[in-house]
Amino acid sequence: MTLEDVLEIWIPYRLQAVEMLEFAWEWADESSAPRSVDVVMNGQLKIRGNVAMIANPMIEAGLIHARALLEFLGLCSVNGRLARIKKRKTGDIAIEHFSTPQYPLAIVHPDVALAAYPGPKADAENALLAIFELANKGMAHITDNSFSQAWTDQHLDIACRGIPVLLHNHLYAKLGRNVPKAPEAIPDGR
Repeated sequence: MTLEDVLEIWIPYRLQAVEMLEFAWEWADESSAPRSVDVVMNGQLKIRGNVAMIANPMIEAGLIHARALLEFLGLCSVNGRLARIKKRKTGDIAIEHFSTPQYPLAIVHPDVALAAYPGPKADAENALLAIFELANKGMAHITDNSFSQAWTDQHLDIACRGIPVLLHNHLYAKLGRNVPKAPEAIPDGR
């Protein structure tokens, strides 16, 4: 995988998963009544199930991709606070692998990341912390699901809207590029 592939394919793919996370979260929460879902390919029914059958994997994948994008920018959670990653693992591709003719790009400082949100800084920090905690405790590990706080729809909304802004501001704009569109897989009406 080249750095160009990361910019043109893999980051847009992950951003699409973040978009689908928000869509699936809202969709799953629309009603407490059971709702059926049919997956039809070329006019043939392939799968019949309920909303959770489709929404849950979309939510889970979105959380993992959101966490990966935040880590790509150099952000992490340490003791319930947004922090900078101190050391990368061998093989990680990260923002600091990219540069302009004038300077290399650097890990995004948490205060700079939080300043991109027009509302209260605490809301922005909690939104990004929700991604880390939900992805880590809710997806990547089997836990008792005792979270540090009750994460809300607002936290996910702020994070899902903020992550693309952070990638635009700190990566693509600095490289003089637009964020590419991901492959076609956008829900109707979006």
